[in-house]
Amino acid sequence: MNKKRISDKTFVLFFIFIFLASISTVATSSDWSQFQSDWEHTALTQDPAVKENPETAWTVTTSMYEENGINAPPIIADDLVYIYTTNGSIWAFDKNNGDLVWKNKTTGGSALQSSTPAYGNGKIFVASNSGDLFAFDGSTGEELWNEHVTDSNFECPITYFDHMIYIGDGLKGGVATKYYYCYDGNGQQLWKYANERSAGFLWNGACVIGDFIVYSTHEGKLVSLDKEKGGLVDEIDLTSEVLDFAKDDPGMFRSSVTYNDGFVYTTSERGQSLGYVWKIGYDKGKFINDGWCTQNGFSTSTPAIHEGKIYVGQGEHGYPGNLTCLDDSTGNILWSYFVDAGVKSSPAIAVEGGMTYIYFTGAKSNGSLYCLKEDGSLAWEYNPPDDGYILQGAAISDGKIYFGTDSGYLYCIQESIPKGWEQFHKDAQNTGFSPSDASDTNNILWASEDIGAVQGSSPVIADSKVYVNCGDYIKSLDQYTGEFLRNHSRGSTKYNSIASPAYHNGSVWCGLPDSVNSGTTVADGKLFEGEWDGHYYCFDELTGEELWNFSANGNAQATPAYEEGRVYFTSWEYGQTHAGYVYCVDSNTGDLIWDQSEIVYNCCGSPTIYGNIVYVTTYNFYGEGEIYALNKNNGSILWKSLIHRTDSTPTGAYGNVYVCGGCYGYSDLQTYCFDAITGDLKWNTTPSDGIGGWLCSVAVADEKVFVGTALEPEDDYTGLNGTCALDAFTGELIWNSGYGGSSPAVSDGMVFTIANGRVYAFGDLVAIDESTNEESAGFESSTAASGLLISAIYMMRRKRKE
Repeated sequence: MNKKRISDKTFVLFFIFIFLASISTVATSSDWSQFQSDWEHTALTQDPAVKENPETAWTVTTSMYEENGINAPPIIADDLVYIYTTNGSIWAFDKNNGDLVWKNKTTGGSALQSSTPAYGNGKIFVASNSGDLFAFDGSTGEELWNEHVTDSNFECPITYFDHMIYIGDGLKGGVATKYYYCYDGNGQQLWKYANERSAGFLWNGACVIGDFIVYSTHEGKLVSLDKEKGGLVDEIDLTSEVLDFAKDDPGMFRSSVTYNDGFVYTTSERGQSLGYVWKIGYDKGKFINDGWCTQNGFSTSTPAIHEGKIYVGQGEHGYPGNLTCLDDSTGNILWSYFVDAGVKSSPAIAVEGGMTYIYFTGAKSNGSLYCLKEDGSLAWEYNPPDDGYILQGAAISDGKIYFGTDSGYLYCIQESIPKGWEQFHKDAQNTGFSPSDASDTNNILWASEDIGAVQGSSPVIADSKVYVNCGDYIKSLDQYTGEFLRNHSRGSTKYNSIASPAYHNGSVWCGLPDSVNSGTTVADGKLFEGEWDGHYYCFDELTGEELWNFSANGNAQATPAYEEGRVYFTSWEYGQTHAGYVYCVDSNTGDLIWDQSEIVYNCCGSPTIYGNIVYVTTYNFYGEGEIYALNKNNGSILWKSLIHRTDSTPTGAYGNVYVCGGCYGYSDLQTYCFDAITGDLKWNTTPSDGIGGWLCSVAVADEKVFVGTALEPEDDYTGLNGTCALDAFTGELIWNSGYGGSSPAVSDGMVFTIANGRVYAFGDLVAIDESTNEESAGFESSTAASGLLISAIYMMRRKRKE
């Protein structure tokens, strides 16, 4: 059927070709722009959690030229990771790959740098150990200004809020009058407040609460100041009897203040075993005799509060410690996790799927990064390969965790992602993102014979084989040569279904006999599949026994998405006022958890899960479609944006969500990149590019977006006749080819796609110069080249590269 020849009268028949859609992620809006994330020190991110199987995404060293350690936690903004090192240098690395973007130098290198920089309004603010404040351009590293502020030093985090910088004198100079300062973003001092007879501020960062800032002094006072004028609003001495729960000798206060729901929190330490956690009422700048104090061991850790629980570390250099969880209402200890190192770090929190994950580091040489579940059990421990001392904690952005050691190594940790592409759009969440490297050129490693591969479907790759929906059969090919291997079970044929196969443990599926575009999702020992009549089914993977079925409104075309005991799918009813539906059901029972029925146009595609968001797209037969971001837990609409009509399944990666749309002959073909959390458009291709299409689901890997193109199709209803690679961050064209076009798949450095009944495999390929035994450019593969020769050279290249 040629879509450009379809009249309005025959639109109702047009359903037979509609595809799948959705995605998930987290983005530039997931900045960790200062100590403990923000000016209230919440230390909480809604980014995806690293829940299990951590692996090193990348690592870099700042000690390449001289000894240069990392003692302060990273900060993250605008896709850069900023690190302040012991020799007084500020470094900016690309957060996605660890490439050095710039570095610059401040004053006052030291064996210990405990002041954490802050980011705001495009600038990085750094407090040096020599008492100077610096501002650098966040993108280029150009020094914008520096001011000598104090003859003491700086040892506490900078707090940034609304173009104002807050920081206090360090411990240098002993007990004296020590000041807390406020500077504007241009380096002008706005005020300074004198704290008499004080040792100063070590890790005592200020918390901004409405019109006020609050900080603790080394001696145990809490101070509340007018944040704009610096005038004293209130002060309370935690060693006095002003509070019902004050202590005669609480010890030293060496942590920042956290604010949550009418209370401020901090910690103190006395000796190696005694210390307290404090919760004190706070309202309109005044402290209130409400709260509690709990003995909790030596602590310099800033508390993190979430859903009625407080997470805080205890322990000192050379002594064992704990990460402890307290009840927020009573201060009672709920659990304590022991580690053989002091937990001086302040915990960071991620929430995903209703579960809370707590991240912290142990203060010792050859220490570790830990992840605990909310019940106090260990999710994982990551011990970095260097044996440097770990002092401070971690920062989180886009589902990755960043921390450093005093050996000068910065680590980016991610959850291990399987590198295969075993079902539609990569995995059970339909994410569409692969950690594999991928082709930098349009070299065709091989092209199969015409095996009847269904245009619009996507191949899957597993066990060195490529599985393809060929209608009557699923056929397998050799991954490296394209050689036909064998026929498997039936494919998907009803209404020219474009369902994609799924592979697991030696078995392969491709939907049900009456499926239309709905492929099989394999997860948790179950198969999830949809039928055209509006029913979704769950079967036991081993026995095939039906476990439950769910009746949706209208027609069902989605390949379901699964995560953590929940399965998500869509349906649509042609001609209805609200034609699109999204469902979340219990994967064990099929019981409805939530549905979203306020979507105007047709949800003909598949949902995708990323982080705490479910993404779906819509097809409008008479105009523009949309992309929706839904709250994963309740289905509420977080944002939506107009795009060309589509069934495309979006892909989430690098804090962005990627999607394409457009129907050849009816609307332009374009590819889009949105901020995954805010929905802000980051880039899109132009209509003249002809990149994208309603049936193409993009694949993302190796910082590239792989998508189909329109190159003058004739009777091809998909409108795709070519493949291209775009830069994932700019949308710039990297390469294109006149071959392939259907939803690409990426595995083992290769890109696979379908067109004209054939499967095409793209991959970087260089010739081996046997005389020099060196790789040399200039080898051009072709579809006529011997598959076995290509395979041999390709595998040799990959082995040498590894």
